[in-house]
Amino acid sequence: MSSDIMRWDPLRDLAAMRAEMERMMARGAGGGTLPRRWSPVSDVVETEDSIVITAELPGVKDEDITITAQDGVLRIAGERHLEEETSEDRFHRIERSYGGFERSFTLPPGVAEDDISAGVAYGVLKVTIPKPSASAPKVIAINPGG
Repeated sequence: MSSDIMRWDPLRDLAAMRAEMERMMARGAGGGTLPRRWSPVSDVVETEDSIVITAELPGVKDEDITITAQDGVLRIAGERHLEEETSEDRFHRIERSYGGFERSFTLPPGVAEDDISAGVAYGVLKVTIPKPSASAPKVIAINPGG
């Protein structure tokens, strides 16, 4: 048995506390049937003439998706339901998340919110945001004599 003195490292203690908290959370959520809040993964890609947001929404019905654009913010919200819940089933593990979700994206200045379009196929939502046209500088005439 060593009698060396170990130097105190507060970061090591924080890491141990975090690991213990993660174990407790996993233990509580691992066998439970309560839905967890989830956030769909999304990609934002800029093309030559638009910005395209693609979000994975497997298991979400089209009528449960709401897309709004207001004050320079695009908001995608909705809900994924646990469909076949019966008291006879014995769930051993529920890893998929259910419930409401919301994602917000800042729109570039000058975007015409009325021109934004969206479609969904195979559980993937695609929102197309046309880029605003580059405005030409306004030429201001000079009045002679003042």
